[in-house]
Amino acid sequence: MGNEGEKEQHKSSGTHGDGQKPVETPTDHEDSGRADENQDQEQEVNKDLTDEDFASQVDSSEKEEEANFRDSEESIEETVKTDWQTVAQDRYDQLIRLQADFDNYRRRVDREREELRRYVTGTILGEFLPVYDNLERALKYMPDTQEAKAWRMGVEMTLKGFNDVLSKFGVSAIPSVGSQFDPRVHEAVQRVESDHPEGTIVEELLKGFQWEDRVLRASMVKVSAGQGTQDDQESATDSPS
Repeated sequence: MGNEGEKEQHKSSGTHGDGQKPVETPTDHEDSGRADENQDQEQEVNKDLTDEDFASQVDSSEKEEEANFRDSEESIEETVKTDWQTVAQDRYDQLIRLQADFDNYRRRVDREREELRRYVTGTILGEFLPVYDNLERALKYMPDTQEAKAWRMGVEMTLKGFNDVLSKFGVSAIPSVGSQFDPRVHEAVQRVESDHPEGTIVEELLKGFQWEDRVLRASMVKVSAGQGTQDDQESATDSPS
């Protein structure tokens, strides 16, 4: 009984009968070392593979990013180039429109300036005509005497100078006596019987003037109504003297 209890006690404690731990054999130690070595090698291989994969992935990612960047750069360059072409075309079109607007403005200003010049010049020339009329009347009714000879000469010289100035500005007298009546340049104040054909101007009461294509003042004239009818002539002949 006692021996059996001791044996069980020895078994449960995992020691030999002499109280020492079981001795490992060299074979068991080599197997254990080999297993650890294999495990380390596998880990090393796995580590190498992982590093290579990581480097490959990084390489691939960098190349992809570089390609994307290059594509993006080319796209940006192309976009910028297209935008500049569009801007240049827009500016050119704007310049053409601006030039056309300026030409139209310049022509309009020139036309308005010419119209204003014509209006002012015609108005001023028209204001001088009554002075011209007075000089002609003075010369017409001046007595032809020795005492008035010097006065006549002075008025004639003044009237001649006035005519020269009017001619210099392009003002000319409107033909009247002997010409056909023209309502555009003549103003009839009386119709008289005469030997001239009907519509012929027989007398000028007030001289008219025109400047270029503008009438400054119409001529005031008497117009022939033609010869009287045969009955009028016979009644005139039969009437007592």
